[in-house]
Amino acid sequence: MGTVMRFEVGMEVPPVSKTLAQEHLNLFEASGAHEGPSIFTDPETAQKTLGMGRTVASGRMTLSFAVETLRRFFGGRIYNHTGVADLRFIRPTRAGDTVTVRGKVSGVTPEANGSRVAVELTVQNQNGETTAVGGGSAIVPAGFLPSAE
Repeated sequence: MGTVMRFEVGMEVPPVSKTLAQEHLNLFEASGAHEGPSIFTDPETAQKTLGMGRTVASGRMTLSFAVETLRRFFGGRIYNHTGVADLRFIRPTRAGDTVTVRGKVSGVTPEANGSRVAVELTVQNQNGETTAVGGGSAIVPAGFLPSAE
């Protein structure tokens, strides 16, 4: 069916890093049909609303990086059909920050036609500060797993 994949608790997920230029935030917010100045696109609005001189990235943007990390790890064929991700946001990610999503396999549970592989996720900025934590999972079909002998 496909390449055999092995998953073990504690296995590291390859990290994904992104540097957030203001242009990226503007494009991301425009794709969501948001119009007008906001804390995501306008430094003045961010200053008035949050007391910060820089804009912040939306949680949806950080979540998209977590999804990208999981999709790369499981492969699109698996993640696009059975994958989920969930994050809790601890501190803002600002324009100019570099964020890195790291993960570690936290569980492998048998399912009807494969195994659910759970991953703990941590998002940190360039200063090593944790900005979000959470997890994700996907059901890996039996055809991609080593045969149980």
